[in-house]
Amino acid sequence: MSKKQVKAILNLQSSDGWELIKKVMEDEILQAAMQIGENPNMELNEINFRRGAIWAANRMLELPDRLKIKLENEVALLQRDDIKSDKDI
Repeated sequence: MSKKQVKAILNLQSSDGWELIKKVMEDEILQAAMQIGENPNMELNEINFRRGAIWAANRMLELPDRLKIKLENEVALLQRDDIKSDKDI
């Protein structure tokens, strides 16, 4: 199952839709950062909200890479277990 999921993540990352999402999110991140920098009177709560939004957006952009690594590790562990099981027989 994990190999199929890795392939799905790779397909997502190479899709035009993901490229569009990345571009929009990167623009939103930049805009939020610029708003913090351009408004010296911004309240601390607003700054923290925007910082949180930037962090969440970055995490979303990193999600396919993090998920791909997790799934690839699962595949490697399953293959290792299969090899170990074959040797035990």
